[in-house]
Amino acid sequence: MTIIAVISDQRLDRLVAPFYLKMMRENARRNGARLLPALIKAGRATTPQDIVALLGDGWRTKVMGAWFAVMHDDDDVTHAVLEAIRSSLGSLDSPPLATAAAVLAGAQALPALQEYAVKDAANNWGACGFVSAAIEHLGGSCVACPPIAQDKTAFTELLALAVRLREQR
Repeated sequence: MTIIAVISDQRLDRLVAPFYLKMMRENARRNGARLLPALIKAGRATTPQDIVALLGDGWRTKVMGAWFAVMHDDDDVTHAVLEAIRSSLGSLDSPPLATAAAVLAGAQALPALQEYAVKDAANNWGACGFVSAAIEHLGGSCVACPPIAQDKTAFTELLALAVRLREQR
């Protein structure tokens, strides 16, 4: 069943505006631990419908939809994360989305991650290595752009943050 949801401006102001700049790209590497209590509090107040709505919107909302998604065990949320990574157009939202996809879908995320990596490499969007590190973590490989050590470290750090969010949901 597909959930179609709209999120209010007031909820967007509470869930997205305070966080997205600090959590986009790989920014969560330096900001995530400090923001963790506020993220947990905000994330606990989200519903699967909220997450699907966030993931179906622009890059700012996708960033936070990805982070809050890991706090939900819901097939519609997982599906929305995979669709969001497929529709991502670059490094602003793809690292959080790839991280959430790895956490929620595991190896089932590989096709969506591979699809994104090929588009990223072709368009030079800047996150192919990070996504390739997620692919490698899940047991796959990426010929479009094998990850370098920095990509693997970045993915590992974002993954650790996502796991902490998930554990404290």
